[in-house]
Amino acid sequence: MALSAAAAGEQAAVRPRAGRPPDPERGDAILAVTLDILAERGFAGLTVGEIVARAHVSKATLYRRWPTKEELVMAAFDRLPRLVLADRGDLIEELLDLFGQYARLLHATPLASVLPGLVAESARNPALAAKLAATVAERRRPGREALARAVVRGELPPGLDLDQANEIVMALLVQRSFLDRERLSAGQFRPLLEIVVAGLRAGAS
Repeated sequence: MALSAAAAGEQAAVRPRAGRPPDPERGDAILAVTLDILAERGFAGLTVGEIVARAHVSKATLYRRWPTKEELVMAAFDRLPRLVLADRGDLIEELLDLFGQYARLLHATPLASVLPGLVAESARNPALAAKLAATVAERRRPGREALARAVVRGELPPGLDLDQANEIVMALLVQRSFLDRERLSAGQFRPLLEIVVAGLRAGAS
């Protein structure tokens, strides 16, 4: 999905000067403002005019870096911190640590407002859906790595479908983060994870 017909015309009229490197500070400003507007008004409410006005940059600067709205939005989304897997020596503890990181991001960043909006928009925007799916798959990697470690430690059986198992585990977190963000504590998740892990052990046996 292009930014707009008018935007495409403006983009075609703008050509970066040969040898002129991008200004990283301007790029950071554009992405920060884009993320703020996404949190405030969602994908549909995001306009180039407001971005350039609030970031104090030109449309030419924006178009040189991100030719489409989808590319711009996903670049802004990727500014949000990623989860980091810690070695706890125990699958449940490692998953709870990841869940705790995610819960903190929901309260400390615009993630709680931005992600549900992008998921809803992707249902009618194939270009955004493809980019969001790729980004989410990459952000889920720590969960898959935790499961892979558990297989090596003998907590889970060899031959486990790691991608499927990770999808099941992450579904717990995503579902509750969308619908019941106040219940994201380790104490509430532990019994659920214990049930899921027990099921993974039994299902792969």
